[in-house]
Amino acid sequence: MFKFGDKKENSMKKTILIFLTCLMLSGCAGIIPRITTDTPNTVPQVTQKSKAKEICKGKAEWDEMGNILSCSKGYFRYDYGYNKQERRMTIIERVRSWFNAILAWGIPGLIVLFIFFPSIFMAVGTLIGKLIERAYGSASIALKRVVKAVQKTRKEGKDLNQALEAELDIKDKDYIAKVKKEEKIK
Repeated sequence: MFKFGDKKENSMKKTILIFLTCLMLSGCAGIIPRITTDTPNTVPQVTQKSKAKEICKGKAEWDEMGNILSCSKGYFRYDYGYNKQERRMTIIERVRSWFNAILAWGIPGLIVLFIFFPSIFMAVGTLIGKLIERAYGSASIALKRVVKAVQKTRKEGKDLNQALEAELDIKDKDYIAKVKKEEKIK
């Protein structure tokens, strides 16, 4: 019927994709209306229900807060009232609701950023890696050991070469040799 890579097949795929997108993002079947970030006040503070019924069916006249004021046959009136007053949220509930909103919109936002702008995550990863390297890497370890050796020579009067030999291991010596070579230090 269709050959692979045929223009009709591609247009059919696009049509199906558009249809599914419209179905998911619109109306009652949509995904977006289902994402709620607020915390509703689940327990109302006050709920008031009322029903009022007035029927006359011949001769009536009231007032003095009884109302009606004349009828004379089949008058009737029904009133229904419903009033629900929500309680105020506590500060903890407000903070929790705020975090829920951040998570509800932040995680999909990060996913979209990751799909469309992966270089941002690579740059952040490189930055974090460099910070960790500076804090715990071979350069900081070698520097700490050199400082310790210099302090021993000052306090105890030892030879600097002997103190460095005692403090530094092979990795530190290799790193120092690498730095000396890069910086052209003799």
